[in-house]
Amino acid sequence: MTSAEGGFAAAKEGLKAIGGQTQWINSQVGAGKLALNPEAAENAAKRCEEEIRELRALQRKTDRMVRVQGLGDYPDGQQLAQRFSDKAGDNSAGAVALIRQLMEELQKQADAFRDAAKDYRATDEQNADDLRRGIQ
Repeated sequence: MTSAEGGFAAAKEGLKAIGGQTQWINSQVGAGKLALNPEAAENAAKRCEEEIRELRALQRKTDRMVRVQGLGDYPDGQQLAQRFSDKAGDNSAGAVALIRQLMEELQKQADAFRDAAKDYRATDEQNADDLRRGIQ
């Protein structure tokens, strides 16, 4: 385990849980077991996108953490700056990578909610067609 993984292990586990939720939503939509009211689905998708915007702002701040300055020229200060930089910039478990992965996962969830609304509309249209045929 790298020092970056140790520092962000809980965040990485949380990201896995969110990925599991996204997979569940997609599997339910794909199996025809989940169809959301279009308004509710759009509200959920928009909430995901709001979180993405907030994460972009946070990501800009973490990008600055990769270039830590001001801890002096002594070896201890340079080592500490390097540790901060490593934690932020680690490609698999650093803060920057985890935020990017979370934004991607939230976009997948927003798309999944919108897909569930499409199924709702299709089911609603099918029911309306069935009723019209029954009336005729």
